[in-house]
Amino acid sequence: MQTSSDRHAYPAHWEADVVLRDGGTARIRPITAEDADRLVSFYEQVSDESKYYRFFAPYPRLSAKDVHRFTHHDFVDRVGLAATVGGEFIATVRYDRIGPAGAPGPAPADEAEVAFLVQDAHQGRGVASALLEHIAAVARERGIRRFSAEVLPANTKMIKVFTDAGYTQKRSFEDGVVRLEFDIEPTDRSLAVQRAREQRAEGRSVRRL
Repeated sequence: MQTSSDRHAYPAHWEADVVLRDGGTARIRPITAEDADRLVSFYEQVSDESKYYRFFAPYPRLSAKDVHRFTHHDFVDRVGLAATVGGEFIATVRYDRIGPAGAPGPAPADEAEVAFLVQDAHQGRGVASALLEHIAAVARERGIRRFSAEVLPANTKMIKVFTDAGYTQKRSFEDGVVRLEFDIEPTDRSLAVQRAREQRAEGRSVRRL
């Protein structure tokens, strides 16, 4: 039987190697407090535009409070994952469990807000799609059944990631922001999308050899 302390321990079984759209590989793993410097270095290599898309405002650097928040997780209600190449971050995703009013809320609340950031040099490689699949599986393990995300309309790449994932979405628009909500239980379409992505990536990986 899994205890509360077990649930908050580092979940090594969440680590995974993935093949990206261009045949390259990345490792997905949980973010920990030891990643503070790695996170700062990653963020410094993200364009101002991508930072704006993430925070909806100019955000040139992370504060010490930000770094602490984005590297300290309980692995239940707050989870952060990174895609790494050569040990360095190229993309991150996190979820925060929320209650009915949208404020942070512990289990048994079964909805979480999810957000991504991908270095510009690695956009278009399928990193965000792989991270979405992975964090959805993590969230299901932690009793979360639904994701929500807020995206600026101009951030068409991120909207496409959510749309192409194969989950049934509810989409709304308010105050200049697109809000997406979707159940993360696998659907026939999401499973087909995942299999097709893996087959394409593996084929390109073989051609690179």
